[in-house]
Order: sequence, then C-alpha cells, then structure tokens
Amino acid sequence: MAKQDRHSDQGRVFTCQRCSQCCHGQGGIYYEPQDLPAASASLGLAVQEFIARFCAPEGSRYSVLTTADGKCRLLGPDGCLVHEAKPEICRRWPFFDNILERASAFEEAKLACPGIDPDCSHAEFRAYWQREINKESDPS
Repeated sequence: MAKQDRHSDQGRVFTCQRCSQCCHGQGGIYYEPQDLPAASASLGLAVQEFIARFCAPEGSRYSVLTTADGKCRLLGPDGCLVHEAKPEICRRWPFFDNILERASAFEEAKLACPGIDPDCSHAEFRAYWQREINKESDPS
C-alpha cells in the first residue's frame, strides 16, 4: 500500500477527499532536507528553486510558506501540487497525537474533515492507527 494512501481501510476510518481543508493555516509544515529532491522533482524544479519558491529555511529543515490568507503555497487550483511527495506531517493527517489521544479532538476533526468516516468511533480510529503502526514497523 502506498505510504500516502495507508489510511484508507476501505473508507471505514479515513479516505482523503482531497478537499484541501487541512491545507490552510500558518506554520508547522516542514520538509526535511532528504525529502526535498522528490518534492522538487515532482514539479520539475531544481531543489534550490523549489526552496526559493515554496520554503523558508528554519534550523535544519524547511518550513513550507503560506499565502497572506494562510493557504499553503503548494496548494494549486486542483489540490496539492506535490501530493505524491508532500511533507510527512501532511501524509500523517488526521493521525496526529492530539486527535489519537483525545476523543474531543477527534470529534472536532470529524467536523472539519470530510475524509474521516462520521460513523467511526474514537476507539476504532485509534485501533486502526495502532494496526497501521504495527504493519509499518513489522519487518516481514
């Protein structure tokens, strides 16, 4: 199963609708240096050109820039410009620690994200993620 599609579970828990709701808000989206070649190649750009257009160096990683209204600069009219090479945090959505740990945060996420099955319980959501973690860490 492709890394970015690992959350489908036949739509029972989460299936990304590519609605771009999660592509708004400033800060917290980063590329690690080793992930930049794939992202820049997906747009046919040299790494330095990709950084100049879409990122700002921040310590040892690169923060993805946003527009004045808080929209990710990598969001185009038809969705994510680098969907197959998007930052790890974007691939992880909605399986964030706060949402996994707090049922109230999970309920808020369900209201904001049409990809989360509205009938899925917090316990099902957590159990699904735990199965996925075990799959990814199992060497067999």
